[in-house]
Amino acid sequence: MKYSKEFEDAVSFAKEHTLFLGYGNPNGKILMVGKEHYFHHKHNKDTKDFYDEIVAHRNVENINNALSWENNIKNKFVPNWDSVIPRQLLDSNPQTKYWNQKNKRNRQLKSGQWNGGTSSTYTYYQKIYQNVFLSGNKEECINFQKEFFITELNDLPAKKDYKFQKLKELKNKFITERQNLFNLPYFKSFPVVIIASGHYSRDFNFDIEKTFEVEWDKQTKISNSTWYNLHKSSDEKRLVIHTRQLSNRVSNIFIDDMSELVKEFLQSSIEK
Repeated sequence: MKYSKEFEDAVSFAKEHTLFLGYGNPNGKILMVGKEHYFHHKHNKDTKDFYDEIVAHRNVENINNALSWENNIKNKFVPNWDSVIPRQLLDSNPQTKYWNQKNKRNRQLKSGQWNGGTSSTYTYYQKIYQNVFLSGNKEECINFQKEFFITELNDLPAKKDYKFQKLKELKNKFITERQNLFNLPYFKSFPVVIIASGHYSRDFNFDIEKTFEVEWDKQTKISNSTWYNLHKSSDEKRLVIHTRQLSNRVSNIFIDDMSELVKEFLQSSIEK
């Protein structure tokens, strides 16, 4: 697989500054920017041990992510999407992370076993992928990673969006650091960017227009009670959609409407 110079530079920057880069296909057509990773912490909330735990987890995850990408580049790694590959091997590589989880929400069965599903967020990502690239045909397992590269606006993991002052200060610190990562040319190489992080950009002074070199059309749009904003580059070859976090209680109507926007834009950018 050929990795672009821009991506290699992003890997080096992430490694140097201990920042999370992402999962999925670095050459994909859609960049998904979520809110932050889920992390089931063990210590009591808003304590020194709690903050030490989540910061330590962040650092380990970010270092491993950059080193894994560095290894992929060195070895010219090409993903093998064979479904018989053990889950632990798939998850050990950021390009195949979460590949082949069942295309349904993960649930614990009466037997105590889990059904092999995925997060609600990834079921929405998968539906967008199916609408845009597979004519809406539903896949048994998630495989949006073929065309998506996914990352987070904030790389400090959390179980919930707690409103603790100390946590807010840490989020502000790490999101500010990540602004420098997002400023790199690599993140402006995607024709479509979906920033599904709600009001984090406003709350933590993350400038979408400046970072991605796009301009908002000044009209907040509504689809089935869900807001979204559209931004485009001056040459109209790149589209940035900013909306709420794609987690629970997101309507299929909204997902379908957004998918149609993306599909039409990708088609028009090819024609240009």
